[in-house]
Amino acid sequence: VRRRSTRQAAMLTPLLASGLVVLLDEAAPSTIRAGRVHVERGFAPPRLVQDLRHDIDCLTTAGLFERAFSGGTSSGDDAFRNAEMCDPVGRDRSVGLWDAFYAVWERLDLVRQELSAALGREMSTEMELHYVRYPVGGYYRRHVDEDLDANPRALTRAISFICYLNKPGWCAADGGELRSYPPGEPPSDVLPESGTLVVFDSARVEHEVQPTGKERLALVRR
Repeated sequence: VRRRSTRQAAMLTPLLASGLVVLLDEAAPSTIRAGRVHVERGFAPPRLVQDLRHDIDCLTTAGLFERAFSGGTSSGDDAFRNAEMCDPVGRDRSVGLWDAFYAVWERLDLVRQELSAALGREMSTEMELHYVRYPVGGYYRRHVDEDLDANPRALTRAISFICYLNKPGWCAADGGELRSYPPGEPPSDVLPESGTLVVFDSARVEHEVQPTGKERLALVRR
């Protein structure tokens, strides 16, 4: 796994502290604290989305996608989720567009640092990243990602980032919305629009992926 060097981290931290690197809207921390999903449209520029989609195509051709299971299920039928996933970090870097993936990895880690400071909470530096593909008809039933009562240490991994890598033009008729259930509020839907980043506390906020009418692609960080 490629790690950021100490020199790189030392260069980035003062920039964040000085406010010179700000990737999220200023409302993001309060939205997340309130148990809602923060939506950052245009986080990934169109050219980067295009390159990441090509990266996914290459990893698919290399046979690196596998069925995505849920909640400890690792074999057999899993009616809770219909999706495939791939670890883009551990692959042979001669396969696909590693530089494009690394560019968004760096960008997401800046978001992690920014939110860690703004929320006043530790967020794990060990980024668990996966490409996730939902086929036509794919879904993920209502759930939370961690049981904090059973595993309090998971709090450092509780904030999830999802960067959507779909083709432009996604509309409500295509389905595949991220539906969240903010406490004490009606459910809220977010369309997986190309280049959009969503950030939320996936260990506290119940959420699901609605059945999708088109292939749905994303890079997910926990």
